[in-house]
Amino acid sequence: MKSHEIRSSFIDFFVENGHQSRASSSLVPVGDPSVLLTTAGMQQFKPYFLGLKEPPHPRLTTCQKCFRTTDIDLVGKTARHLTFFEMLGNFSFGDYFKEGAIDLAWRYSTDVLDLDVSRIWVSIFEGDEQVPADEEALGSWKAAGMAPERIVALPASENFWSAGPTGPCGPCTELYYDLGEDAGCGEPDCAPGCDCDRFVEYWNLVFMQYNRDEAGELTPLPKQNVDTGMGLERITAVMERQLSVFDTDIFRPLIDFVAERAGVSYGREQRSDRAMRVLADHSRAITFLVSAGVFAGNEGRGYVLRRVMRRAIQAASTLDIGAPFLAVLCDRVIETMGEVYPELRENRAMIEDTARQEEERFGLTLEQGNAILAEAIDSIKAAGGNMLEGEVAFRLHDTYGFPYDLTSEIAAEEGLRVDQEEFDRLMDEQRLRARTSAKAVGAGERQAMLELGREAKVHSDFVGYQKNELHTSIGDLRELEGGLVALKLRESPFYAEGGGQIADTGWIHTEDGKVTVLDVLRLDDDQVILAEIEEGRVDAGARAKAMINRVRRHAVACNHTATHLLQHALRFLLGEQVRQAGSFVGPDKLRFDFSHSKGLSDEQISRLEDIVNRKIIENHQVKAFTTSMDYARDMGAIALFDDKYGEYVRVIEVGDFSRELCGGTHVTSTAQIGAFKIISESSVGANLRRIEAVTSREAIDFLRGRDRLVATLAAELRTEPERLPDAITALKEELRELRRVAEVVNRDRVAGMSGKLVSGAEDIDGIKVVAAAVEAGSADDLMELSDSLKDEMGAAAVVLAADLGGKAVLVAGFSDQVVERGARAGDLMKEVAPLVGGKGGGRPNMARGGGGDASGIEAALERAREWLRRELAS
Repeated sequence: MKSHEIRSSFIDFFVENGHQSRASSSLVPVGDPSVLLTTAGMQQFKPYFLGLKEPPHPRLTTCQKCFRTTDIDLVGKTARHLTFFEMLGNFSFGDYFKEGAIDLAWRYSTDVLDLDVSRIWVSIFEGDEQVPADEEALGSWKAAGMAPERIVALPASENFWSAGPTGPCGPCTELYYDLGEDAGCGEPDCAPGCDCDRFVEYWNLVFMQYNRDEAGELTPLPKQNVDTGMGLERITAVMERQLSVFDTDIFRPLIDFVAERAGVSYGREQRSDRAMRVLADHSRAITFLVSAGVFAGNEGRGYVLRRVMRRAIQAASTLDIGAPFLAVLCDRVIETMGEVYPELRENRAMIEDTARQEEERFGLTLEQGNAILAEAIDSIKAAGGNMLEGEVAFRLHDTYGFPYDLTSEIAAEEGLRVDQEEFDRLMDEQRLRARTSAKAVGAGERQAMLELGREAKVHSDFVGYQKNELHTSIGDLRELEGGLVALKLRESPFYAEGGGQIADTGWIHTEDGKVTVLDVLRLDDDQVILAEIEEGRVDAGARAKAMINRVRRHAVACNHTATHLLQHALRFLLGEQVRQAGSFVGPDKLRFDFSHSKGLSDEQISRLEDIVNRKIIENHQVKAFTTSMDYARDMGAIALFDDKYGEYVRVIEVGDFSRELCGGTHVTSTAQIGAFKIISESSVGANLRRIEAVTSREAIDFLRGRDRLVATLAAELRTEPERLPDAITALKEELRELRRVAEVVNRDRVAGMSGKLVSGAEDIDGIKVVAAAVEAGSADDLMELSDSLKDEMGAAAVVLAADLGGKAVLVAGFSDQVVERGARAGDLMKEVAPLVGGKGGGRPNMARGGGGDASGIEAALERAREWLRRELAS
């Protein structure tokens, strides 16, 4: 039975047994910011398992696309580890439990798959001090027909499942298939649970029976659920009698394709075999991730994709496959899996473009990075060491784009470890430099703020959502140079920079002095303020009045709410795959980075502006509320997936169309934004775009500036503003006609020069030689004249020079007859260009050069004549 037959037979079997079939959810989880990517079949059903939603049916079945990087370093080294895989699963929500799940698993294994019963083994939970041995599962297996001697009890580490430190949990039972003694370790006690390859775990049945509270206590769940998972790749290997998933019909077409392109045979050499297995797995992962709307980047799931792509590119380089290859391999994945997953064919162009761009991007530095790493490894091994310096790993990461784990893997293959502590230290220093260089606050002030935050005994409570000013006290203070102070308020109305939003500014007044707030540093849920003394002095313990700059805060709030409207508009216009990749919210503008493979058209930009401004005009209410992460996820709130969230989160809700997890400050209704105008749209990296926009007063000022510009241009062209396009069109026509006339005049002038130069050409053993200074408007004019002279004279060597604003420009053009005599235009140019204070070079029949000293032109031409006489003499 082949993989596609297994996939369809599984779904058919469970549908026949009262289950409703559900489509695979996206690899990008919807409404679940707790994970970057879908890692299990049950993930799309978490709201049902948690009791947040009623399932559409008490029994469901799926074939789910999954992605994990837990064991990415083992991919290609073992027979079973993968990043992308398909998980077959059946689920029960308060319907059947252990007896029903075990009966269904047994019947599918024996009746449908027709597995050899004598080779099927199962494991059950052996029990511990909290939970007794799973006698119910044991009895159910015996009742199903499983021989007792092939039922193995294993500890909680193997057969007890938990959703996390708290929440649903319970024992599980696993099905294994015995591949025979030849695949095993040879030990007499070899059985399921052994680390060898003999017993393949192919199905896991999880029984959600208990709830674990924060104290670790277990209580029975009121509704018991079942979650099962069977890896399609593993069960296919079992059905095809293969020891490795890479030898199945799922992977062999890809491996054979790679082998053919690389000119190697699979199964002959360990290093090339591993590279081919990595490419087969990673190409599937890349294809499905990009199809799900993930684009290569430096954070979050974008980094995960880039990491996988660069591991694949590195693997291809060890096989000496010519680039670009990754896009071709992804196309082969689409061909093999596009019928089952039609979205792959729909997104073919995006998948191929993304793979090609990343391969070109990384390929530029891969060879250099490999050479540096190889040299460092050889040096360490020669010295008898076993540790690669963290500085080398950092340099490869920072300069050549090598992910740390890729460097670590390559080093491990050579028996070396990487000094991760040094690498982490260098990365931390780089992040600190990046933060401080982006702000007016210097590194010294930032360090003092960090120290005060660590050492202060006072915690600052942020109350700025509710209050713009308040009476409080200075809890701690540290005087800095230049009239600056770092301080902590017991209660603070000042927003600390975070979530892309700039910090508040404002003022703090005490009885003895006044300070202006310049910056606010966020330290988890605490903060430190940097201020400049304007009058008197301020001391720790003093009563104080703290006031934010309300005008500035309102401008920032307008821009922040506008970013939420913009994200809504982008997802509406371009698709749900659009994801925020970063932002900056200041008082004067907003910047929004998002995943998208190509630039936006003028029409798309106009539509974005229309959507956002329509929402502004409709005056939707903007509400902020705090809720549990589970409820926020259930209601579909959008989150930055590389951010960390606690148990409770703050949600910003705009009307009924936008919900985002956000800790920033916002307007209370969209009409307060006034207006929205996009001022630029650009690329900031592979598959990443950036929009900059203005709102409120800044938008009005921008539009007024455009009005003034239009009025000025209209006045210059002596027309009305509304007739400006016609005037510009007429001007362009006039310019085009003038250029045409100029070209005619220039051709006549060139023809005149050509005649004089041809008549004055020197004959050197049958070769016409021209070396002269001429008047020209550009180097291209010189080249055109050179080509014209060669065409007219036949066997010829032409060297021309021109003075262009005090700079010398030189060109040389040789006919084939000259090159056949051994003369090279590039060699001549290297000889003469230094005489005009520059350098040059080129091909045998054409070369260019130049320099900053036009006074050396005659000397350069004389040297060219001498060189040609010498080279062309018989």
